[in-house]
Amino acid sequence: MPEFKWPFILEHPAEFSEGQWLVVRGIGFALVLWIIVKFIVPMFKGILDTRQAAIVEAATQVETTLRDTQEMRNDYRERLAQIEDETRRRLADAEREAEDLRERILAEARQNAAALARRGEDEVARERAKAMLHLRTQFVKGVIGAAKHAAAGSLDTTHQRRLVDDFVKDLGAKS
Repeated sequence: MPEFKWPFILEHPAEFSEGQWLVVRGIGFALVLWIIVKFIVPMFKGILDTRQAAIVEAATQVETTLRDTQEMRNDYRERLAQIEDETRRRLADAEREAEDLRERILAEARQNAAALARRGEDEVARERAKAMLHLRTQFVKGVIGAAKHAAAGSLDTTHQRRLVDDFVKDLGAKS
């Protein structure tokens, strides 16, 4: 069976010694290395630099977004605290205003009740005065009628008038 030889294994020609072949292979390796560094690495370097710049820019944007988000969160917290304070203040003002309005309404109701009571008392006094006047008038008419009747039989007209006038004067002095 023939012996298999790998295609990538290079055997050096017989005219070259091992050392020479090593130098030629070293020069070939250096040449391949130089081509890779000179042409291929810059091509990947541009891609890598672009990618690195994109990563740095993305990181910067993330940091900026985080900072902006924290600022907005802090701003919202401040606003919420201010809204809470404003709400408490407005509620306290509304409570004070309601209490003042309550006191005003109660005071007004007391005044109206007192005025109504005074008007009622005045009305009662007027009605009482009217009733007293009516009673006096009726009493005087009754007394005069009784006096006329009693005096008609026993007194003359001049004497009757004098008695009635005295009686009316006495009645006027008592009231």
